[in-house]
Amino acid sequence: MRTLLVDVGSTVVKLCEHEPGRGLGAVEIVAREPDLVPGDQVRALIEDRRAGGAAPTDLRICSSANGGVRVGVLGLSRRHSVAAASRAVVAAGANVGYERLLGADHQAEPVPAVDLLVLVGGVDGADHRYLCEALADAKLADFPHDVLVWAGADAPDIVAGLPVDHVVANVLDGRLSPVMQGLTDLLHHIYLSDLVDRKGLRALAGICDTPIWPTPAVVGLAATRLTTEPIVPAATPFVLVDVGGATTDVVYCAELRVEHTMRISPGESIVRQVFTDLGVAGSLPGLRHRLATDPGLFELVAAVASDRHRALYQDICEGVEDALTPSTAFLACLFLALRRMTDGAGPHLLDPGRAAGFVITGGAWTGTPEPAIRQVISAACRLPDDRWSLHVDRAYELWAHGLLAVPAGPQPDLADRHGRAAAQQRTAGTRAGLRRP
Repeated sequence: MRTLLVDVGSTVVKLCEHEPGRGLGAVEIVAREPDLVPGDQVRALIEDRRAGGAAPTDLRICSSANGGVRVGVLGLSRRHSVAAASRAVVAAGANVGYERLLGADHQAEPVPAVDLLVLVGGVDGADHRYLCEALADAKLADFPHDVLVWAGADAPDIVAGLPVDHVVANVLDGRLSPVMQGLTDLLHHIYLSDLVDRKGLRALAGICDTPIWPTPAVVGLAATRLTTEPIVPAATPFVLVDVGGATTDVVYCAELRVEHTMRISPGESIVRQVFTDLGVAGSLPGLRHRLATDPGLFELVAAVASDRHRALYQDICEGVEDALTPSTAFLACLFLALRRMTDGAGPHLLDPGRAAGFVITGGAWTGTPEPAIRQVISAACRLPDDRWSLHVDRAYELWAHGLLAVPAGPQPDLADRHGRAAAQQRTAGTRAGLRRP
């Protein structure tokens, strides 16, 4: 039984066939047609295969075509809930914009606008007085968002007083262990809905063997497999970097987190961080501007182009548009992502000194010499070159391994269930005289 695996990206479509006993075939890369929505282009590619007598039996699709869903997590009680919700966001392939615990010292800092705000806190069946007190102090206007989700304790009286759009199961069980499925399913549904609206993938969802997954979540599945299976020759614990057209993802083994910042997440094997401002296509204009003002620019250009670093430094500072070739833009994204992850004064959690290997995947690295990639990793992480190994996913196989691990089943259809919940909550809020802040 042959399976066709398809990844719909921001600039290209990747296709690969898998056959039991023979493994993965070669990955075919097709440029996105600018005048054709991705859904129609993929259907045409499938029809071409059928016309050639090579139609696969099953179809699996992932996509990063819309850059992902930005999520904010606001905890109303113990930090366990925030960690569990953030883990669910990562599992769904969405992007954690921020994590906040209501009333913490950093609360005065403004937060970025997000697509979806998740409220969490409390344990089912427990005393909810602390939730009520926290909500009395909460000002949702300070947390700009489009969609509000309740993923906290089962407390209908509390939820009825909020302008909630979706209600899902509590992200914590009675033993304070993460229960991610409800929130993860909702985020998958919202992600797919966004793709359907913007990229025309609805028709493809009906012919897939599995739900359409976000590509970052699929790469996360591959990374999870890589912690226990040698699906590619990479040393563990590893740091995996996927530079794309619009975003850059860093996925790393959980044991590489800085020890004093580790949060309780039983069973967690990988950690993911996405940078929505680092990309070689859609985010390129912002990247040019960001590099011109980055305090590490001279160090970056010295690593990226040692033979012409002064000229490159000057061109970037002066805003020369063609200063960043595709290879240079990839190396710049790689440098900035790793430097942010390893900055001791920053908010991220990675200790690169304990990494045995680095893995580069995605298509943005194409044409970049491997020694240049090693040099940039060493400079960004301030690591000697002989302390770690490098694996470059030249065959573009990691996403395919991840897509094969997506559980089979129908595309989730949560619209009716969550739509009714949203209508009920909005009706209750209106009767109480409440409005969305």
